[in-house]
Amino acid sequence: MAYILCVKEAVKAAATFAWTLPAFYGMWLLFVGTFSLHELLIGIVAAVLAAIGMVVVTIHYQTPFSPGPSDLLAVWRVPWYVLSDTWVVLTVAAKDLIGSHRAESLFRVVQFERSGNDARVSARRALATLYSTVAPNSIVLGVNTREQKLLFHQIQRSSVPKVMQELGAEA
Repeated sequence: MAYILCVKEAVKAAATFAWTLPAFYGMWLLFVGTFSLHELLIGIVAAVLAAIGMVVVTIHYQTPFSPGPSDLLAVWRVPWYVLSDTWVVLTVAAKDLIGSHRAESLFRVVQFERSGNDARVSARRALATLYSTVAPNSIVLGVNTREQKLLFHQIQRSSVPKVMQELGAEA
């Protein structure tokens, strides 16, 4: 039985290494923006070290993450939030700069559902945080899982983002 677990972990480690190595190397190339030989070689070393780190984290700190297709597809709302919230933040900054209106800058708490299996709930929390924090007007500070509350900050009060609602927040 212990042998099967070791083989299962080895396969998981190899799979993690196999997909993270090219991903990290691609990110390195995007970061440096050049194809000079020394950057390519340093990138290989950096990608191997990052992939090894990812394997260690994956094996020793297993976090359940199993989003549903609708949870992943909720990302289609993010580009609009980025554009509209950028406009909101620029408008608030301009009004604050000329002294006509101060930024509200408020913290908000909303109910955040916790039904379903742990892997799905964990994924929905992570995606709600990611999708909502990308837009400049909403920054998720945390989710209290025991009390089923989500705390976020807004520069100017607006409705609870639809993407957050789709992932479990109440309006």
